[in-house]
Parts: sequence; C-alpha cells; structure tokens
Amino acid sequence: MEAESQIHPAAPPSPEQRTSVPAGKVWSLLPAHVFLTGLITWLVIGEWTVIAGAYTEGLQVVGFAVVSAVLTILVFLLGLPLRIAPPLRRWWIRHAAWMLGLFILGAAGVVLSYFVGHAGPVYYDEVADWPLTDGFEPDAGVFGSSLVVLAFATMHLRLPQRRRRTRLR
Repeated sequence: MEAESQIHPAAPPSPEQRTSVPAGKVWSLLPAHVFLTGLITWLVIGEWTVIAGAYTEGLQVVGFAVVSAVLTILVFLLGLPLRIAPPLRRWWIRHAAWMLGLFILGAAGVVLSYFVGHAGPVYYDEVADWPLTDGFEPDAGVFGSSLVVLAFATMHLRLPQRRRRTRLR
C-alpha cells in the first residue's frame, strides 16, 4: 500500500490551503519580537538622550526601560488584530515585505529627525561658557513618530516568504 502512495502522490494542496497559516505559527516568534522591540527602542531612546546631552545619571537607564516597555506594550496591542483575525493574519503573512519596508522607513525617520524640522544644538545655562554646545537634539515630532513606526515594524516583522516555482508540464 505504501508503494502505491509513492507512485501516485496526493494532489497538491489548493492555493487557499497553501496560504493559510496556523495561528500557533504566528505566536511562536512573539518572545523574540517582544525582546527585539524592547531592545531597539531602549537603545534608540538611550542614544537620543546621550546625543542631546541630557544623560546625567545612571537611574535614567531605568526610565529608558520604562518608556521602552510602555512603547512595546502599545505596539503589541496595536498589532494584535494582525495575530488574531484570520483575514488580517493571512494578509500580514502574504505581505511580509511591508513590515520590512516599515522597519526601514522607521529607522530612516529616526536618523532624519536629526536633520529636519526643529533639530539643532542644545545649550544649557549652567555651563554657558564651555562647551560650545551641550548636545544635538532631534525634531521631537519626527523622532517620536519614527520611533513608534520602528517599534511597530519590529514587533510584527516577518521575513518575506520564498516563492515556490511551479513546474510547467
């Protein structure tokens, strides 16, 4: 009986069966998504504080973590329908390149926030004589919105699926 099934293989799955993704598969990478989102947002918030010259004490690291955790929870909740609703989940899996594009857009926005809008040097009155500037601050609106886009894309990032070749007979 086994030899017969090898000679006559089963019919290939229909396109609907092939593209449907079980719910468990999208949840399997959630711990990695949460960790990477928290790490990336923590690092970006930290670099903003250091570049702006506002880093003054070690306890600010805890503040970075709190802001990063709140942002991570927020983008998880915003993207929860992508993981729960089957039609949205199918769209998310089929169009994984959109999240990769959003990730690149968010990272580029964070970098560009230092060059556009109200970005510029920071001066503190306490040390007005030296140094010439105390830091460089990004445009808050561009930086904040880019950070949210970067966090959302990181939380829901999936690598695009490889396309299968169909044989012509």
